[in-house]
Amino acid sequence: MKKIGILYICTGEYWKFWDNFYKSCEENFLIDEEKHYFIFTDNQNLLDNKDERIHPLFQEKMQWPYPTLYRYKTFITHRIEFDNMDYLLFCNANLFFTAKISLSKLLNKYEMFATLHPGYFNKSIDEFPYETNTDSLAFILRDETSKYFCGGFNGGSKDSFLNMCEILDKNISIDLDNNVIALWHDESHFNSFVSKNKSQFNIIDSSFCYPESRNLKIDKKIVVLDKDNLISIKHKGFFYGIRYYLIKNIRNSINYIKDFFS
Repeated sequence: MKKIGILYICTGEYWKFWDNFYKSCEENFLIDEEKHYFIFTDNQNLLDNKDERIHPLFQEKMQWPYPTLYRYKTFITHRIEFDNMDYLLFCNANLFFTAKISLSKLLNKYEMFATLHPGYFNKSIDEFPYETNTDSLAFILRDETSKYFCGGFNGGSKDSFLNMCEILDKNISIDLDNNVIALWHDESHFNSFVSKNKSQFNIIDSSFCYPESRNLKIDKKIVVLDKDNLISIKHKGFFYGIRYYLIKNIRNSINYIKDFFS
């Protein structure tokens, strides 16, 4: 039985996803392994949790986009907490596990795994939202083998995962020192890392990151719950909110038509 460290960030209102995440994870995810939950939060109820497999760690709420940009820094800062773990997996707060998933399904003898982004797994390479700014260390050159991965579900052996976190944290810090922020923040940097280290990764399909609002013709193993049903995005700023809802409504309309006729 392996010890699995599940890394879970829920500052601000994101604590609202915890109960469903935890219950579904206990029921369906890696049930043959010893799971430990490392919760990075500012929610006092979660910080007071005394379960021996739940390890709350205080994390202050930051202004957007730093909660996502500093994700890898957060993990590196607390790496001593993971000493007894064999594997580390990062999970977005709003994931909900709907099917039984084993460690072998994720890794398939590789050191790490990455999940195909559900918005782009069936799109052409030209549509992938890679970082195009050559001044950013997240910059990627496209080729015929290019794929686009979501940032919300990945992991691997402890040492391999933490090594990746160190590299990405350094790259993000260099970008910030040069007044550069990648288009999709940590996800852009994660894609850059995977593209340069393909031999380390097992690629799992988008059924492991299935958007709640979509009707894709693939299985649902892990559902990404719609954040708007539980929390607001006002912490990301007024202009971000306008852009978010405008793009979301347009994209939902387009996706509905595509899903219906696919």
